[in-house]
Amino acid sequence: MSRLCIDLPPFSPDYSGAAAALFDLGGIVVMHDASGCTGNYTGFDEPRWLGSRSAVFCSGMRRMDAVLGNDDKFIEKTVEAAKSLNPSVIAYLGSPVPMVIGTDLEGMAAETENLCGVPSFGFNTTGQYYYDKGASDVFVTLIKRFAKKSDKPKETKSANVLGLLPIDFGNKGNAERICSYIESFGYNVNSSFAIGLQVEQIERCGDADISIVVSKSGLEAAKLIEKKFGVPYICAVPLHNSDIFEKKLNGTYNAKSVSGNDGGILIIHEQVFANSIREEIAEKSDISVTVAGLFGIEKSVSMEQDITLPNETAVKNEINSGKYSVILADPLIKKLLKRDNVKFVSLPHVAVSSKLHWDEYPDYLGQEMSDIISVCLE
Repeated sequence: MSRLCIDLPPFSPDYSGAAAALFDLGGIVVMHDASGCTGNYTGFDEPRWLGSRSAVFCSGMRRMDAVLGNDDKFIEKTVEAAKSLNPSVIAYLGSPVPMVIGTDLEGMAAETENLCGVPSFGFNTTGQYYYDKGASDVFVTLIKRFAKKSDKPKETKSANVLGLLPIDFGNKGNAERICSYIESFGYNVNSSFAIGLQVEQIERCGDADISIVVSKSGLEAAKLIEKKFGVPYICAVPLHNSDIFEKKLNGTYNAKSVSGNDGGILIIHEQVFANSIREEIAEKSDISVTVAGLFGIEKSVSMEQDITLPNETAVKNEINSGKYSVILADPLIKKLLKRDNVKFVSLPHVAVSSKLHWDEYPDYLGQEMSDIISVCLE
């Protein structure tokens, strides 16, 4: 009951993150469920869905399928679809029912690949974890399968962009602007995980000069690329009118730390993005900033005061604790705030409020982002 939500909607689950990571790959994604989980993803977690041509299918499980398995039926349908769609990859994603009955999704993928020759994967998503884990697992698996070191000489510097999901960045052009901004420093975008991702990009991700992690979902992929190919990484989201990103690219950034909570700012958002906002605030003031993660906190990129807020009750207690003068979070969090002396600044996050606010994302590299930070400091 600890995860029961009264005022907030369910957060984006792992199968939505996995599907988002695979969306642009030109493959077939099969969600193994009775249609509810597929509908959750396409209708509520994927801003790109309307007008897209991504092949996301539902296995359409029924009661007897859950009782008897019927894996062969689903494999046969998938192979038939592959004959007409000519996909680059095939992926089976799990949901709560396959988890409960112990469906062997990896085995289904192996049999599918044996029958049609298309690289196939089974991801044991369950709906019990959040989107960042689902996407991270997909990125790591794809890199292990496809990435290889090239012996070709490099003509220009290049960068991998890791964790670029519309669940975090919306569908209003932030992803494209971030990639263009990186290119302005003389780097070609070698691979973009996951908006615009293609198999060819995965194959060459080990040739990059640097990996840029723009959300927590890309961190494990960056660590793997560094381990396999020696490519260093930084964690940063470029923001308007800030030189911190450039300093991190050049290795000249020295973080300024401000400790303590009383009278400070609480940011409840994607962790790497929230860290980038905190770094910008630290350049302008001595106000303490705490980053809170609804989806967990990665310790390697956190500060001592950062916290995980695992459920709605924890969020409500923290924002009403009296520790903070400013709360920066998704608009839906505001309804949990009961203190009149706390300023609330809205910053949408699809993983929290879904389609309710996904058209309200600010331009991270525009004046809107600077204005949001300025409001926090007033």
